[in-house]
Amino acid sequence: MTVLKTYMKLLVKNGVVVLPFFLIYMILALLIGQSFGGDSSQVFQPTQMDVVISDSENDQVDDFASWLESQGHNVARKSLTEKEAREEIFLERIKVAYLFPDTTEELPIVLADQKSGAGYYAGSLAETFFRYHDAYRLEDGSIDRTALFETLSQKMHVEIDIMNDADGSEGDVGSVVAAMSGAAYVLLAVSLSVLPLVNEAFTRPGVFERSIGSPYKSSKRVLELYLGSGIVVFVSAAVLFGFSLFTIHRHATAGQIGRVALNYSAYVLCVLSIGNIVMNLTRNRAAISAISTVFSLGLSFISGAFVPQELVSESVLNVSKAFPMYFFIRANRNSLVWEAMVPDILMQLVFFTVYVVIAFVLQRFAGRSRKTIKTATSLTSDIGA
Repeated sequence: MTVLKTYMKLLVKNGVVVLPFFLIYMILALLIGQSFGGDSSQVFQPTQMDVVISDSENDQVDDFASWLESQGHNVARKSLTEKEAREEIFLERIKVAYLFPDTTEELPIVLADQKSGAGYYAGSLAETFFRYHDAYRLEDGSIDRTALFETLSQKMHVEIDIMNDADGSEGDVGSVVAAMSGAAYVLLAVSLSVLPLVNEAFTRPGVFERSIGSPYKSSKRVLELYLGSGIVVFVSAAVLFGFSLFTIHRHATAGQIGRVALNYSAYVLCVLSIGNIVMNLTRNRAAISAISTVFSLGLSFISGAFVPQELVSESVLNVSKAFPMYFFIRANRNSLVWEAMVPDILMQLVFFTVYVVIAFVLQRFAGRSRKTIKTATSLTSDIGA
């Protein structure tokens, strides 16, 4: 374990780089916790919404659309899949989407932003409408819309007055997104700083000769290098997640924390693979510092770690989709529903697989370069002798 021991010694020597990042995150975690934990009162109230109703052969669609319009909502009819509807809501083009099946036996799927009270309001609208809809069907099969709409207005007024504490998710999801976004940035900055710096130290004459002269196969030496980098990333990730729990544990259920932890694990794998790519690309300390700062800050900004994703322009978000942090943050925004998180988690695992292949290829080229350097050094020594 010569290489791993050397890695740990070099890590301690370069550990001073890590401390400022953790200090920054501890301050951010405290500020985030105070901003979301101060007010426990919740408000649930009706609001005007931009609504999309999917095209369907269901005869209830026209009645439902007419009622929503009578309540002052902006209603549009278009053909949408569930994935397309979630994307429209995410980009804040609409507030709510109702996806109707073709048969009247099934209720529509209600999609809304989980961070907004509109989601509860939209669900209450649909539930109340379909509870009373068939009761106002006339003998000829049509619906007495006037009587139905009058009854619905009264029932909705009563339900809204009762449900003053219904919106319990806005602060919950907001605190989760903010805390985990901060952890994502700090983990990326730490990994892109420490891993390349330690790897650069292995190229120095004394350390290089000691590691290359260890009585192990080259494959085992490479494995020890990856093991050392894994220790750095996973220990840092565990510490950051522990800090995050101080912020989110009061605002999230155990199930939600579990889903966030699984999403975080997928992101950690991506960060580890990105760090290994960077450490094989350059061994210049100045370049490492520049790459770490620019890449971590820039990627965090365009992905929505510092500014909420709904405030970032669509063109910038399209660029950020080329990196896993965008999908990590979006999955946290959907952390109340497991099915909504799965596509983003799977996308992060795809990024991890691609990055591992790239890192492996770069490692092979870097290994050949080191052998060439060692051969050249040995020849120079022989000629000098």
